[in-house]
Amino acid sequence: MKINNSFKERVRQVAIKQSKIYKNIFIDYQYLICSYDFKKQDFYILSAEQTNYLHLVGVNTFLTPKEFFTKCFNGTLEESDFDFSKKNTNPSVVKGSVRRKIQSLELLNNFFNQKLLIEENFKKNNITCAIATSDNKITIGFTNGEYSRPKTLLKGNELKTNPINIHLILSKKRNEKLFNTIIYGDKNTLKSFKNKIYHLLSNSLL
Repeated sequence: MKINNSFKERVRQVAIKQSKIYKNIFIDYQYLICSYDFKKQDFYILSAEQTNYLHLVGVNTFLTPKEFFTKCFNGTLEESDFDFSKKNTNPSVVKGSVRRKIQSLELLNNFFNQKLLIEENFKKNNITCAIATSDNKITIGFTNGEYSRPKTLLKGNELKTNPINIHLILSKKRNEKLFNTIIYGDKNTLKSFKNKIYHLLSNSLL
């Protein structure tokens, strides 16, 4: 017999399951992003914290962002830990937003496995991000600063102003000092950016 879970229960299950993928991709690793077409700066480093996860789920909670992630990761998040009440926003609108976010969260696992587009100075409604990246299935907006942190998660490709191509993505484990793996692009592309990112590269890439 099929059991129809409530929407809130579905959100709870997805938030728990995807927190592990979020950790594996965004917390455990950092990414160096380069494009020939960047105007604001030479490169961006993507680096996430546990506290950024709540933004991607989009629910309201009395928990701190870190507590929310911990309960998701440990599988102890309960329906009573969150709701869809946000100031000056109809709960049905919040639910619609959360529904799109959890659908997008389920696509997070393959984000760096394909060609990505990027946009500087990304804006969507009342959301402003230093950059946003999209694989045409989901869009992730990031904050400004030395490290670009995940700020918002949107369904589909929302890069409408001036999307450009990413030409090089390097990665490293969070506890490593220097980037050591090419996950998009090649050695020739790396050479063209070397003068700008030399101080960030391990000997294996030089």
